[in-house]
Amino acid sequence: MGKHTDPNEKSKGKYVVIGLAALLLAGGAYFGVTRVFNNSPEKPKETVTAKDTPSSSREKTAASSKKKAAKKTTTSSTKKAKKKKTTESSKKKKTKESSTSKKQESSEKKSSTKAKKKNLDVTALTQSAGKVYYDVYYFKDKQDFSSKNSEQTVAANVIELFIMDYALAQNDGGNQMIQDKKLTEWLTPMIQQNDINATNVLIDHYGMDKLNEYFKAQGYPDTQINRRMVDINVRITEDDNYTSLNDCMKLLKKIYDNREKEPQKNMLEILKGQVIRTKIPQKLPENTAVANITGEQQNVENDIGLVLTEDNPFAIVVLTKEVTDIVKTRTAIADFSLAATKLK
Repeated sequence: MGKHTDPNEKSKGKYVVIGLAALLLAGGAYFGVTRVFNNSPEKPKETVTAKDTPSSSREKTAASSKKKAAKKTTTSSTKKAKKKKTTESSKKKKTKESSTSKKQESSEKKSSTKAKKKNLDVTALTQSAGKVYYDVYYFKDKQDFSSKNSEQTVAANVIELFIMDYALAQNDGGNQMIQDKKLTEWLTPMIQQNDINATNVLIDHYGMDKLNEYFKAQGYPDTQINRRMVDINVRITEDDNYTSLNDCMKLLKKIYDNREKEPQKNMLEILKGQVIRTKIPQKLPENTAVANITGEQQNVENDIGLVLTEDNPFAIVVLTKEVTDIVKTRTAIADFSLAATKLK
């Protein structure tokens, strides 16, 4: 007999099928709903700025104030910087103008100084003898007008000034006793009158070697005594007595610079008493103080000294040789001396 199915088992199977169907329906419904929602159109992006909240507005106002303040500060700083730059530029400009002005003033002063510096006309002097050595030195402004050709040349009586310099530098000065006379009693006629006898007494007393040693030690390298003095008309056949332009000027400066001290003070007073006035003092006003010593020898006309004008004192040296016209040379020296007093 065949196998029979239990009615209860049929009933169970029926319920299972129904449950599965219900699940399928539920799943399909869920899937459909989800699909619908997912395919809904996206919300477009907003381009309009949302209104500020009170807090946001305050922040923006503060930020704006800071920017304005910063801008104001920057503007102010820029203005200050520009002002500073302008001030500095102005200062530099003023400094430059001041510097330029000073340079211009300095240039004008130099030009003025150059314009003030004058020259002495020496044409007549240099043409008055075969060889001429000259120098004029102004003590106040230190101007110097020189032939700049110094060399050893015949001294003639100018050598007597160097002898006086040595004699007064010895012990007892002018009070030295020589042949029962004071030294000044020999010096005065020797300097003021070209007394060659007085000169020879002193040369013999001191000795040529001692005199020459002193001249060299004092910085007079060209000054030498090689013989006793002789009359102007005697032709010199032996070695002569010598000096130079530079040696004479150096001694005159020494006398002037120490004119308030001994022995230069005494030397100056003796020189002021010069009675031979044929050259340097010849054309000067009578009230002009001159302290000089002149010298003559065959073909030689010399004169050196100090012209003591109040406003512009100076030392002057003129040495010549190869003189052919005594009057012409002496006149030229006198004119040269007068011109020197007029140079300001």
